[in-house]
Amino acid sequence: MGDRPEEARAFADLPREEPPRPDIGEKVNAIVAAAETAAEEIRRDAEKRAAEILEQAEANAAERIEALTREASEGRAEAEQYARDMREAADSYGTQHRRSAEEEALRIVSDAENEARERRESAERKAEQIERDIEQRHATLKREARMLEDRKQRVLDSLRDLSAQLQDALAEPGETTRQEGELVDALNVERQR
Repeated sequence: MGDRPEEARAFADLPREEPPRPDIGEKVNAIVAAAETAAEEIRRDAEKRAAEILEQAEANAAERIEALTREASEGRAEAEQYARDMREAADSYGTQHRRSAEEEALRIVSDAENEARERRESAERKAEQIERDIEQRHATLKREARMLEDRKQRVLDSLRDLSAQLQDALAEPGETTRQEGELVDALNVERQR
């Protein structure tokens, strides 16, 4: 219309029907409500997924700790059984060989205890690492949830601004063609950016 002033004047002289303003407000409200509902669903989904991941990680950590503890216990039991067997064998050799056999058995028990301790410590280190990983993942999920919440708030603020602009633009129905041009400009979001 800006290139052809005659057409613009002719267009301005035409009688206009006033659009029903409550429908636009209701549509804007419906859009805002839909955006809020979608944002809430996204937040709930993110929280649910975070809880599932955390629960799974905790279950995995518990299973791993249990398995490593069981392995250490079995290793110790095997070592103790072996030490008992060695003692019995040493007794059968008689007094002369008893001392050397007992020393060997004590060394084996000591080694087995050291190995069991090392396995337990290794299992504890792994469990601590898993817990740290879980905490890091939980922190990441919290940050992501916060970002989604911030994004939702920005969308809601934008929609509220748009709603206010629409209401301001539609508030005075008796204005001239110049005001209609301002309404078109106000609704043109791309030009405002």
